[in-house]
Amino acid sequence: LDFTIPQGPTGPTGPANGLNAYGGKYNNTSQTLNLSIGSATQIPLANNLPNLNTTYTPANSITVTQAGTYEINYFSNVSAALGTTVTQAVRINRTNIPSTVISRALSVGVGSIYSGSTIVILAAGDVIDMAVSALLALGLTLGNGVNATLTVKKLN
Repeated sequence: LDFTIPQGPTGPTGPANGLNAYGGKYNNTSQTLNLSIGSATQIPLANNLPNLNTTYTPANSITVTQAGTYEINYFSNVSAALGTTVTQAVRINRTNIPSTVISRALSVGVGSIYSGSTIVILAAGDVIDMAVSALLALGLTLGNGVNATLTVKKLN
């Protein structure tokens, strides 16, 4: 007697493991950014994290190569040379993402953390970066250690 059971047809492939696209950059060099009135200054992000289906050009930014819904996480630790309001935002193609705009009145020399997370729809080729602006021209110092991070993860 033969008790082997014949194999049926192969079923559909299940979902892929892991994310289809991700990337991140960070800065760990203490430095002072000279802010001008009425203009945004890009936050330097010199160091690369592992990435898939993203690129790191232009400098200090993450470019997505696949359209989709992405989660963006961001952080910076700054202090101001003058007491004034400093605004930070994550940008898509140099335009602020409204849900990431944070404005704070900073005291002289006191560190302030800007951080958050948002979900946005991106097109292939969109460039993500972070920028700061202030109501007065001033020196804005990025502190010691890791002082700025920006990551993107494709959700679908």
